[in-house]
Amino acid sequence: MVDIIIRNNYLVLVSLIALLIILLLVKSILIKALNKESLQIQTSSTIGKEEIQENCLDVIRGELGTLAVLGDGLGKNEAGRISSIISVRTIGKNFLKLETMDKLEYFFKRAFNEANREILKRVENNQGGTSIAAAIIKDNLLYYALVGNISIAVFRQGELFKLTEGHTINVLAKNKFYEGKISKESALQVIKEKKLLYYLGQEEFENMEMFETPVRLQKGDIVVLMNKGIYEGVTWTQLENIIGGNKKDLSLAAAKVIQSIRRKKNQYCNNGSIILMKYV
Repeated sequence: MVDIIIRNNYLVLVSLIALLIILLLVKSILIKALNKESLQIQTSSTIGKEEIQENCLDVIRGELGTLAVLGDGLGKNEAGRISSIISVRTIGKNFLKLETMDKLEYFFKRAFNEANREILKRVENNQGGTSIAAAIIKDNLLYYALVGNISIAVFRQGELFKLTEGHTINVLAKNKFYEGKISKESALQVIKEKKLLYYLGQEEFENMEMFETPVRLQKGDIVVLMNKGIYEGVTWTQLENIIGGNKKDLSLAAAKVIQSIRRKKNQYCNNGSIILMKYV
């Protein structure tokens, strides 16, 4: 009788230990699943052959999602660098205060306008400014806004799809022609110009390019933010090949984009910055 009781107690103890081990394994798996990031992110920049790095970028993970913001300054002396830093910090600060995702159009307008006011406080009018682009990813949805000529694109299944047009004169002239507001001859006269028409740091800042509906990301999509130093220094096909060939290693992809720009020794190289965000 005693032997039976001991044996039963032993079996109960073994069962409890086995159950404890299983629970610990389940807990470990759940923790890994909860801690696993839905985004892989990599950034990279080069000063190029410029004397001052006028670009500024930041990636912020908040309770409501992830913000990527990139500024490309312009102007005399350090006005461009100051403008891009102010803009990136101001938009980031506003993002951390965000309490709901219901009205992101309002958030972008408010944050960009505040950044514009801050630039005008610290930089003399028409002495400097910045192109700025901001992208927010929440779950599998991408929201974005920009002013200037930074490009936002999505790499999907071997192709890089451009989401934004930008605010250079040639783009705006093309759009006005399609709308029937200017003649073909007038459009062609300015189509080769790439002068920036709208940017932060202007008294009459009103124009923004913004998402109409959020972009629904698919597993493996890579969101790309890049300034003109990148997309003018490397062809679109080269970008597709570099990102596609290194999509499993974003740090290598970003590094190879920068290397491709630096190799062009006989060509002037501007400040270049790129942000890659892979939805996994």
